[in-house]
Amino acid sequence: MKTNPLQLALMSLGAAAVIAIAYVGVKADRLIRIGAGYKAKIACSEIFLAGRDADLVIRTEFEGIDPMMAQIKVTIDDADRTATAAGPLGLGRARAVYRDGYGCTLANAGRIAPLPEAPAPAEADPWPEAPPVSGQALSYVDYAALDHALAKAFEENTLSHRALLVVVDGKIVAERYAEGFSKATPFLSWSMAKSVTATAVGAAAMRGLLDVSDPAPVPEWANADPRGKITWNDLLHMQSGLKFGEDYDVTRSDVNRMLFEMADAGALAASRPAIHAPGEHWYYSSGTTNLVSKTLRQVLEANGVDYHGFFREAIFDPIGAGSVVVEPDAAGAYIGSSFIYATARDWARLGQLYLNDGVWNGERLLPEGWADYVATPSGASDGEYGAHFWLNNDGANGRARDIPGLPEEVYYFAGHEGQYVVIVPDKRMVIVRTGMTRGQYAMPVVAPVIKELYDAVGYAPDEAE
Repeated sequence: MKTNPLQLALMSLGAAAVIAIAYVGVKADRLIRIGAGYKAKIACSEIFLAGRDADLVIRTEFEGIDPMMAQIKVTIDDADRTATAAGPLGLGRARAVYRDGYGCTLANAGRIAPLPEAPAPAEADPWPEAPPVSGQALSYVDYAALDHALAKAFEENTLSHRALLVVVDGKIVAERYAEGFSKATPFLSWSMAKSVTATAVGAAAMRGLLDVSDPAPVPEWANADPRGKITWNDLLHMQSGLKFGEDYDVTRSDVNRMLFEMADAGALAASRPAIHAPGEHWYYSSGTTNLVSKTLRQVLEANGVDYHGFFREAIFDPIGAGSVVVEPDAAGAYIGSSFIYATARDWARLGQLYLNDGVWNGERLLPEGWADYVATPSGASDGEYGAHFWLNNDGANGRARDIPGLPEEVYYFAGHEGQYVVIVPDKRMVIVRTGMTRGQYAMPVVAPVIKELYDAVGYAPDEAE
């Protein structure tokens, strides 16, 4: 039977429609996969690592992000300790898997690199405390003012504080948690993880395994690649010159694909072209941090050092931070930009390590002067950023410091939605704040709370002027 021209046209149109539908389906799948990856990963970690109620996490943890997130459903499998998320018609399916000692890893490609069994954390000495009604109380701390500041912060809690903790001279003087959280709850770092990654680099430098002034030995930059001149220092100060899209509002930006889709987080930054000479341009990039983590793994393993045990053996165990879990990507490298969990007390231990210039109980864990190094501004950051730490400097062109009323020598870990470890040298003080301040830049609204806590502490007698 012959086919007439009209039939041929209809058949062609049908084929085109099928192709168009398939194209739209693939595109929708890729777009939804980012949101599904986010929900699967966060649900998995909050439920299986942080130990929070699954129904509560699924109902509340994803509010206020994007209305489309409500269309992505999460399924929890307690037996397998997995979280699976998918959009309508199963589009964008993502799956996160929990492993003891490593937290949760996205397995979108279906494969997760095997890892060595995680050792049990060393038993920690309890934090010294200096409560107001005891012989340990500090005379230069206004406990009533601290209590008032904490009570006010949590009374209506419009900023969604989850934890506030104050340490002075190595002793806890104030601590409060929102309902559903406690001193035993591990809290997600988001970008506070960057400062922990820098700490691991410092610990490696302390052991002579690397020198921050040397070029970072990235294999992709071998064979006279001009990027081979980029140093560890350039990477730590976010002045590598590499192109990277740190835009969370663009669904398939570099950072979103890296965190919620790709198996190898560090590979994306390693593949990016250099668009500025090293040291000339400052640009905050989570890709840079994961490249540091990936490269640190290569350096440690080339020297016969267990990368997966190094963070704990060199940092966490010596300071008694037994709750810390650094979560890896599917290739096995730690996602050092974003995914670390620790209790508020253990976040405070990490801050105290810097207040002590890298010494804990008389043992030097970081190079002498490392605290000064991370607090030294990147040349192109207008004084706002150090080596994976944020700084409290006023800018040269009228930019106000991030925490008004606190000295310029203050520096801090900072993460999405208001995760902070603030290091205050002049009062030998560490302030930890965790929360979920969503829909606005957190620091401007959290800074007044930090200022109140700072003002409630005086100077130790030997520091008084």
